[in-house]
Amino acid sequence: MIKINGLHKWFGSNHVLNDVNLEIRDGETLVIIGRSGVGKSVLLKLIAGILDPDNGQILVDGTDIVTLGASGLDAFRLRLGMLFQGAALFDSLNVRGNVGFSLYEHTRLSEPEIRKKVEEKLALVGLRNIQELMPAELSGGMKKRVGLARAICNDPKVILYDEPTTGLDPINSDVINNLILRMQKKLGVTSIVVTHDMTSAYKVANRIAMLHEGRIIGTGTVDDIRNTSDILIRQFITGTADPET
Repeated sequence: MIKINGLHKWFGSNHVLNDVNLEIRDGETLVIIGRSGVGKSVLLKLIAGILDPDNGQILVDGTDIVTLGASGLDAFRLRLGMLFQGAALFDSLNVRGNVGFSLYEHTRLSEPEIRKKVEEKLALVGLRNIQELMPAELSGGMKKRVGLARAICNDPKVILYDEPTTGLDPINSDVINNLILRMQKKLGVTSIVVTHDMTSAYKVANRIAMLHEGRIIGTGTVDDIRNTSDILIRQFITGTADPET
């Protein structure tokens, strides 16, 4: 589904991503782990076409999105959903306006059709009868679920999750993990999840890749990562300050 070749991204003198190579298979959930500040969220934004790489390819279904113009990127983004860290809801819009935002902006669906679709997507994430509520009236867990409903409203082929459990208590975190699994099973989507939460990573991943100092230093199944002999990966997954212990 997605193939990344020789991806580089600089911010000034900071070489955030340095020759990243990665494949995400059709229908799988790939989890990207790594310490804070290593470029995990930057990688997601590059895949979403929000940022432009300085070099490299991002192939989605064989099309290099780096070469797409503005109209091509707009069409591509309609096939992609993204759950932002913190949900990133529009404070001035109610839940219906948030979930149906892209439908209002990019389709010619009627108001009743959009309302029906919003209701269906909210039901998929376990929320009902909240369409008129404002973001300020929602709990943290509800905001995440509304953000996920927005991400799936266009029936995307790919969903990107940026730290989906950050700021949530363990129970609400597990609710989000179960929803990620449900989206994969029910919708058949390809998912990329960026997280430093290893409980979440182990639960939702088909494969895990670790980003360190701008490069992917290891990729494997959950069991591969759990049992790795790589010092840096083991240090991260065990939360050990000293990599030699």
